[in-house]
Amino acid sequence: MSMSETTNSGTKGWQVSLSGLQFAVFSTRNFVFFLAVLAMNFTLFRPSPVDLLYITAFLFTLFYLTLSPRLGVTRRAVYLSLAVGAWAVSYMLASAPHVGEENVLFELLAKTFSIAIGVIGAFVSMSWNRRHFETFMRVYVVSCSIASVLGIIGFFLQNELLTWDGRAKGLIDDPNMYGSFLIPAVIFCAYLLTRTRANKLFFLGAMLLILLGIFFSLSRIALVAALACLLAYIFFQNRRDPRRLLLILLGLVVSAVLLPGIISIASPEFSERFLERLTLAQPYDLGEEGRYGRYLLVLPMIMQDPIGVGVLQLEKIFPEPIHNIWLSSFVNYGWGGGIAWLCLAFGSAVVSIRNYRRTRSEIPVVLLASLVGIVMCATLHEGEHWRHMWLFFGLVWGLNVFCLGAAAKQKAARPQPVSRQGQMAPER
Repeated sequence: MSMSETTNSGTKGWQVSLSGLQFAVFSTRNFVFFLAVLAMNFTLFRPSPVDLLYITAFLFTLFYLTLSPRLGVTRRAVYLSLAVGAWAVSYMLASAPHVGEENVLFELLAKTFSIAIGVIGAFVSMSWNRRHFETFMRVYVVSCSIASVLGIIGFFLQNELLTWDGRAKGLIDDPNMYGSFLIPAVIFCAYLLTRTRANKLFFLGAMLLILLGIFFSLSRIALVAALACLLAYIFFQNRRDPRRLLLILLGLVVSAVLLPGIISIASPEFSERFLERLTLAQPYDLGEEGRYGRYLLVLPMIMQDPIGVGVLQLEKIFPEPIHNIWLSSFVNYGWGGGIAWLCLAFGSAVVSIRNYRRTRSEIPVVLLASLVGIVMCATLHEGEHWRHMWLFFGLVWGLNVFCLGAAAKQKAARPQPVSRQGQMAPER
């Protein structure tokens, strides 16, 4: 064998081994990431193992990019990183004078871990095709099914670990965070029901189970957001089939009417509590320093302090935090934090619409509906630490239209990253 033949053979062997290493790193990264998604139904302390799993997935992603010199970070992932970074810089600057106070440094650390998941989600998902997004949906549904079972069991047993004030929460911090965490899984079930034949009963059962979990959380906004986003997605999904749409809506209406009736017969106490929670305003919402009153009181503070008051400072003025992420971003982290949040929120809608127009895939619509449901909940609660909210920001901005478009047409079974020129890399 000549020297040139030996060199060519060695080069070919190296190419094969590099391709295998890339695939191994890619698959391991996805496994770690999906494991983190499964573990998201446990958030009782921070930082938690979930954060470490997400950081590990990010390190694998950087290694994967290093092994693939032709691959580049997408512009949208960079834009998201800049917006999230601006939000982080804003809360750091606003809180700098108070770093020496108790719990302030820990609050900043916990907040940083949470928002980092958005950047990690974008970097991970920018190399996903349709199959990977659908695998993520299945894993998220399983995670939420586990959380729902824990919450429902806790509610009926009134277990202190799994409930808060008698409301289901599973192993998540509070019922409102718990309810918002379950919302995307309901929409995922609606999407996956139309994409499978063998597992229709599983996803239908999972949807009902997760809706029960939201129901027993007694979170008003979570229930409203879940139903509103589910109905909006069902309308979109069946917009060309009005007969099927009518049948689905009738089924949902019947279920909505029968469920409270059955529960009221089984437990009059729960019926009374549910009707109490169904009101638009509780006593803690009303009054000058109630939830809604605080919204008006912080408006002058936003105009007077462009830097922001910093983390844990409003508790010195009001009995509770502001419980509205839109106002909280402005009053706590200044105009920079507020503008960064507006860019994230409205930019996510723009990005999703553009992704749908370019791919004609329902995945951008599903991700947007999921994020809208979570943000609706964060509008009435302190959602800045909700890992799942930042995760969905990352998925919306990380979605790569080249990978998703190719997956929709070719039904690709393997990851096909995108080069800097926007061309699909050869399948490994």
